[in-house]
Amino acid sequence: MAMHCQDEAVNMGGMGMHGGGMHGGGMGGGAMGGGGIVGGGIGGGGMVAHGGGGSTSASCGGMCCEVAAGPTTMSYVGEGRGAYIVETNYRYVGLGAGTFDLTTPKRSMAPLWIGIGLLALIGIGVLAAMLAQGPTSTTSIDQTVGPTDQTVGPGGVGSCLVWGDPHFETFDHSFPSFFEEGDQWLVKSNTVSIQGRFLATPFTNGLAATNSIAVGGPFLHGHTIVVGPLEGGGRITVDGNPVLTAFPSTYDLHGIATLSYNDVGNLVDDAQGHLEKRIVHMDLPSGVRVQVMRWANHINVQVTMPRQEGQDGYCGNFDGIAANDETDQIRARIGTSMPQAERLFHRQVATQPAPSHTLEECKLDQEKYNRAVQLCRGDSPSASPEFDQACIFDVCFAGPQYAAQDAVLE
Repeated sequence: MAMHCQDEAVNMGGMGMHGGGMHGGGMGGGAMGGGGIVGGGIGGGGMVAHGGGGSTSASCGGMCCEVAAGPTTMSYVGEGRGAYIVETNYRYVGLGAGTFDLTTPKRSMAPLWIGIGLLALIGIGVLAAMLAQGPTSTTSIDQTVGPTDQTVGPGGVGSCLVWGDPHFETFDHSFPSFFEEGDQWLVKSNTVSIQGRFLATPFTNGLAATNSIAVGGPFLHGHTIVVGPLEGGGRITVDGNPVLTAFPSTYDLHGIATLSYNDVGNLVDDAQGHLEKRIVHMDLPSGVRVQVMRWANHINVQVTMPRQEGQDGYCGNFDGIAANDETDQIRARIGTSMPQAERLFHRQVATQPAPSHTLEECKLDQEKYNRAVQLCRGDSPSASPEFDQACIFDVCFAGPQYAAQDAVLE
């Protein structure tokens, strides 16, 4: 119920008391209730009290007051206007006995699947465009070989050295020696043809030295390159025409091969760095590289190439077996003379039988032999036994200049 006070309420408000079933009066206005205390407001403020069994609240102010009945509840009254805050606490009661639990928020996978779908669509589009263009041909190029490389034969890459009177280190690292004058195969295969011309010099006492080299065959498309010594009419020619006449210089053979002439080259023995070097470098098709060290009356040669099917020559058969590249075995396979139709050299020369010499013959002249040993081992102290013996032979029978010249090889 609600009771409205009139003008007779005092300014101080009023307070009433009740007991079980008792009525109380109050000053400045009053109220009654069963089982409770009814209080009045003071100065229009308010005091509220309750007791068990019921409650009556009164609010007085000014000329009136009103009383509302019912239980007291916690209500939101606005920021800065209340006396309480809300707090939430959780207590663990055992698995399955409660109504709350710890959970991890779920992240949507939709963006991931959308991205995968877009990538799949792009891939299908690219594949469709490639198929629409038809098949594409590709060419594999070996960056280590010449400018117009062809398919190389089976096997690896090896080097053959030719120096002195002349001596050879074959692709399979055998060390035959050939002292006769004439034209002969260094490398003979179905595609690569490399020949050497061996002639005696004024300083070799009748022994042949490598005078010139000729390179040709199908892999050069019918062209022939010839390199001779510095003196005695030696030239560098392509198809009989002089090239590389200046030093240093380069020459391009119609995009098939590149020739360069300079002093770039490594030394077997760095002690020979004072010697003037004139080296021709040939970068040829099929991975073939030829380097020629030009001396006054002879040349030293290095041929580096992949193994060719069925190849043979003074540089050996390149089958991985050194034992079958001895002097007599090579002669038995390729013969001792070359038919004129196979020669790459356009100009023929007269040849003489080579004198027969051995290292044991040199040892009969102990002073000459010791001098040769001193020169060779002084100029090439780290040379292999095969190079050492070849140098001693050359110095004994061809002259002391070979000690230094044999030490300079690419």
